[in-house]
Formats: sequence, structure tokens, C-alpha cells
Amino acid sequence: MSDDETLYRFLTTKLKEAGLPIESLPVMLGVSRSTLYRNMKGTVRMSSAVQAGFTSLLNLNADDEQYFDRLAGLVTVDPTLVEARRVLDRFVLGDDADVEESEVIRLAVYENDTFLRTTTQVYDRIIDLATAEGATATIRVINCTTDVPFHSVATFMEELLTRSDAATAEHLLTLPTNDYAGIVTVITRLLPLLQFNRYTVRYSEAPLVDARLDEDSASPSNCRTVFANSVSVEIRNGSETTLFLLSFVKAELSSCLITYDPSVIEFFRHNYDAVRRHHLAALVDSTDLNFFNDTIANLEEGRNVALIKPNFCLDRIPVSVYGSMVSRLSAEELAFVQTSLAGAGGDPTLVLEMVFATMERRVEYSRTNRHIDVCSVQGLTELVQTGRISDHLDFMPSLTADELRVMLAGLQARLNDPEDPYTLYLTREEVFPQGYVVVACEGAGVLFEFDPAEYRKGNCRNLYIANRWLAEVFMDYAVNHIPQVRAMNLDDTNTFLTGLIESI
Repeated sequence: MSDDETLYRFLTTKLKEAGLPIESLPVMLGVSRSTLYRNMKGTVRMSSAVQAGFTSLLNLNADDEQYFDRLAGLVTVDPTLVEARRVLDRFVLGDDADVEESEVIRLAVYENDTFLRTTTQVYDRIIDLATAEGATATIRVINCTTDVPFHSVATFMEELLTRSDAATAEHLLTLPTNDYAGIVTVITRLLPLLQFNRYTVRYSEAPLVDARLDEDSASPSNCRTVFANSVSVEIRNGSETTLFLLSFVKAELSSCLITYDPSVIEFFRHNYDAVRRHHLAALVDSTDLNFFNDTIANLEEGRNVALIKPNFCLDRIPVSVYGSMVSRLSAEELAFVQTSLAGAGGDPTLVLEMVFATMERRVEYSRTNRHIDVCSVQGLTELVQTGRISDHLDFMPSLTADELRVMLAGLQARLNDPEDPYTLYLTREEVFPQGYVVVACEGAGVLFEFDPAEYRKGNCRNLYIANRWLAEVFMDYAVNHIPQVRAMNLDDTNTFLTGLIESI
């Protein structure tokens, strides 16, 4: 991964924090200046002695040491990172996407006696009880993110959440830190379920247990425990409570316990809560757009960022253009925009000034750190045709022809300025036709905007995973895969942009 600056940025940041000049390192580590440079740039794998020397000199904590070890190991490209690029091609571009069908799984069902049933039979029974008049249902899922049983569980949850407004679901994930393809597969599979505002996600990086089905398995989803890959559904109706606990075990007969015993139900609820405490909430949910915008700005500060979206983000619209848009509003329209931006707890009289200040801050960050936009030809064409980006706020006016020219010409100038770290990659394939948006912040995490219809209304329901392994996957995709395999070259991009501006 010689084109990726992640290892170099990590080391230089830590050296700065430790107050160690790079010039002193060759003597301290016992290597030549040129070898040290290649080691830090990731063009040559560093020796175990040099890596240990860095760890000692920088006084890395356990988390940073693990991250450093992972980055150092990527000098020879990790095969799971290569596979992750294929996963992301399917996710972002719909490349060779297959419709994955739910698999029927056989279960040993324990209810007074033991019976052999299928997941379809158990799910039908749960749905009948959960959709009865007066019933409420609580779904609790732990992992279940491998091919089997994910599609089965996801199909069931989608049906129940669709048929019952009184059903809620919570999903606890254990994200793999040694499998790039695995981590990105887990996250991208979940996004369609987030259309339900009664489905929430919490995540952890630590495996739940250590026992494995076999010595070669490195996935916590293979752990031999009732909670490793499980779904519990607690249904209440009046004074009656029924618990269904499905436990999926790889390469063995899975099982389902059905119980009405309050003490047994409380036992499983207590154990689930114990697991839950080790998982972080992942959903960013806000009606205060200025707060949300400020949160993004804080994540982008001092970091390289990659945006994957059909067309540009709100921070690519110049503040001068925002001023022009506001000047065209009537007093009533302006008041509505201010109230909408402020949300429930903001100050409408100050919100525009605050939003513009945050936008300027984000633009400044994009001039001091590498910011990459991955957009599509179709997405930019639609922007020019409609005057609206894909997640344009409903209460904001459309961009005029002059405003579009200012925005596009300014971004094209930045693209061709060798001193400007801004980069635009255009694909001929559609990017996220379903309207998703991904913002990857190197070394921090990834934000997923999965519900543009709600966002356009001012409701920011987004998934943010603070996991730098996941951020690394998306940064690699934008830095190393898109420009080499998917994007138009710079000359073709300039030709397209010039023609687009002239067509306005």
C-alpha cells in the first residue's frame, strides 16, 4: 500500500506528540535515513526490531500499538483488504450485485418437549403473537452477521417491524479487527434495516468469548455459546410474556427455546444487558442541523476525509453562494429556514451565522488536509439539471444557474491546483442510486447517511461507527482503488466539468 499515507501520518503524529524530531530516529533506531523513510512510507516492511523501537520510543498504549502493528503489516497488501474493495464495489456501485435470499435453517425447539422445526415455522409463530391486538415485541440480536443466519434474521426483522408499530429491535455487533472485508460486509448489510427508526445498532470491537469451534477460526461469530449469534424476541400482551430465544451455531443444529417462565425470561434479559453494556451506541439522531454539521466538522479537523456520494456535500457549496440563496428568500421563507435549521433547541436568530461559520471551518480543513470526493457523472448531471444535491434540504431554495457555475468552477479550479489537497474522482457508473452517503474520516470512523428523505426534512438519522479499521477500508477504497480502477482520468474529468459548466 505504497500510495497510502496512513502509516506515515500515524507515525509523524505520534512523533510530534512525543516531541521527537524525525532527524533523530536513524541513530535511535539503528537504521539508515533512506531505510527509515521507506519504512515509514510503507514501501518496505520494517523489521521487528525497528517496529519495537517505534513502540518503545512513542510509548504507545495498547490500542495504538495494535493499530500500528496492523498498519505495519499492510505493507504487503492484506488479502482481506483486496476483498473489501470488491465488497465496496458491490455496495457503492452495485457491481455484480446479487439478490441474497433468506435461508431456511433447521432448529431444535425446546418447549416442554423437543421438536424439530424450521426458522420459517418459528418466525411465523412469533409474528402471529407479536401482531395480535395489544401485543408489543422487543427483538434483541447479538451478531448474526455471517451469511447464515444474517439473511434469515434480517428478513424476519424487516417483516415484523413492517407489520407491527409496537415492535422494536436492537442489534449488538462485534466488529472484527483482523478482517477488512468482514468489517465492511457487516456494516453494509445492516444499512437497509436502518430505514426503520425502531431498529438501533450498538457495537464493540472485543470478542464476546474466547472459545472457538475450531482453532483456525478467527471470527467471534463461531464461538460456542448461546449468546454468540442469537436472537431473542420478548412478546408481551397483557399479563402474559413469551420469550423466543434462537441460538445459531455454525455447522451444528441450531436451537430455539420458548419459555413463559418469568424467572427464565429475567435471566436472559439480565445476561443480554450485561453484554450490551460493552457496546457503544452507533446512531446519530438529531433535528439540530447546525449541531450535526458541527459534529462533522469536529471529525474532519486535522484528518484526511473521503466522501462517497452521487454529487457534492453541503460544504462544497461556497458560503458566498449560500449568501446569494438567502438573499432571494422572502421574510417568511427566511424565518422558516431559520426555524428549520435551528431545530427544537437552537436559536433561529443566530443559526445562519453559526452554520456559515461551520461551513467555512470545514472548507478550511479541506485546504489543509486531503479531501476526496467520489461522485458520479450522473450525479453531477442531475445536480445541474435540478439545482439540488442529492440530500438538498427541502426548505433550501434550488441553486440558480449562476450559483451552479460559481460552485463548479471553484471546485474545478481547486482540482487543478497542485497546492490544493482537494481531489475529485468521477465514475461513469452510478454512485449510491439508493441515496446513501458515506463520509470516512481517517483514523476516526465512518458516517453513513442512510435515509436521505428524512435528512432532506432536517432529521439527521445517521449511523456513525467510531472505528479506525473501518475508516481505513473506506480510505483505501477512495485512495487506492477508485482512481486506479473506477474513476475517469484527470483530462476526462476536466473535459466533463467544462462541458457541464457550459451547459448551464
